[in-house]
Amino acid sequence: MKKSLTIVLALFTSTTAFSQAYNSPESIEFDYANNRWLISNNGSGQVLTRSSVTGARAVFASGITSGPHGLEIVNDTLYVCDGGNIKMYNINTAASLGTIAMGATFLNGITHDNTYLYATDFSAKKIYRINIATRAFSIYVTGLAKSPNGIIYDAPNNRCVFVNWGTSAPIMALDVTTAATSVITATTLSNCDGIAKDGTGNYYVSSWGLNGISRFNNTFTGGPTTVVTGLSSPADICYNILTDTLGNPNSGTLNNTTYHYFGSATAIDESEKSKFKFLVNPNPIAKTAEIKFELKSEGNVKIELYDVKGQLVKTIVNQTQSIGMHSINFDRSSLSAGNYFFTISTSVGTETKKVVIVE
Repeated sequence: MKKSLTIVLALFTSTTAFSQAYNSPESIEFDYANNRWLISNNGSGQVLTRSSVTGARAVFASGITSGPHGLEIVNDTLYVCDGGNIKMYNINTAASLGTIAMGATFLNGITHDNTYLYATDFSAKKIYRINIATRAFSIYVTGLAKSPNGIIYDAPNNRCVFVNWGTSAPIMALDVTTAATSVITATTLSNCDGIAKDGTGNYYVSSWGLNGISRFNNTFTGGPTTVVTGLSSPADICYNILTDTLGNPNSGTLNNTTYHYFGSATAIDESEKSKFKFLVNPNPIAKTAEIKFELKSEGNVKIELYDVKGQLVKTIVNQTQSIGMHSINFDRSSLSAGNYFFTISTSVGTETKKVVIVE
């Protein structure tokens, strides 16, 4: 009896391990609420979880028939691109929340602002917009010259930024108010798949032609810097701005996920070579905090608060300030506990500081 039980347990362990194995991983998203990565396991019709502490993997959802591809978390809901439809799951329980049956051709990348999801239709060269509250959807952009792939919402500029498939693939912008598209920058990259953004505004683009990751500054000027090579068909990437780590699914022969730390180059904490003093005290913030900054010359100062997804929460100040030290009181009473980022922009530069709001 004991021997039989051992065999059964061994078979169960083997089957469980197999079900959690990578099989053409396609997209990766960081789940800040549960401190883990979510990975679309395209070849197995699954979404996997991977602990950011132990690296242990588990199956989050299965039975996804046409993918999965792009992943996006909005509040407590995970949206999953499944062929021409979008499936929804509770991020904490993995319970199915239904399907948005869109009849698209091949939904690939997905992002969101505070009101809408935006999903790229790779094959049809379109971009869909989906109302998060009502689930109503429409074709928002048609007639794109190349196949749109990864997409990310750029809150400060009220636009989506997306990459494209093919040779010399441009990086493009979608104005979310007018639906107008434009080329931000031409590139020599080919078959761009994913795009992500770090805490200081730098963009990262994965390219199958390069089999690597390129970094662009927040204005896309000066050309890209190659920061990772030796990958294998790098797909839809995600940047964890709390740890300055880029997650990448290798959908090709490597058939795994890799994680790349960029803290030395893109740290979101205050730089040692600060152009001006910018302090937040106390941090963590329980009720109120004092924001202090010093200006060497008179000029406009903008201080903004962002959440961990890069969404603008509120503008603290945006006006001309005189030379000298300034102090502003910040009240967190209307904000939930979590991690946030203050950015201060002046004529001499921009700095970002990570803060924690606690109950």
